[in-house]
Amino acid sequence: MYAILFDIEPSVAEQNCGVPYNQVSDKITELLQGYDFVQEQEGVYFSKTASKQETINAIEALSQKDWFLLSVKKVQTFKIENWNDFTPQIDKKMQEVVFQISR
Repeated sequence: MYAILFDIEPSVAEQNCGVPYNQVSDKITELLQGYDFVQEQEGVYFSKTASKQETINAIEALSQKDWFLLSVKKVQTFKIENWNDFTPQIDKKMQEVVFQISR
């Protein structure tokens, strides 16, 4: 499992891509989906199947977009050895807190 993270300047991306930032984000998401990456949150994409080379290829594809190059401040990738989703535990605790507050 690999992740791609980047920090992008929205106003610069809009100016150089010629569309509102939500459409810029959609373009990035669509491009990365072609490499089996899905958006986890803004600027964070995961792939459970991509290899290191496919991750490099995805970054290379992004770097072919001038508007991306002009607006990105940082790009990082990393390999995820173990993926643990603690959302269910947090949700359970949150429900307990809400219950306590509502009493």
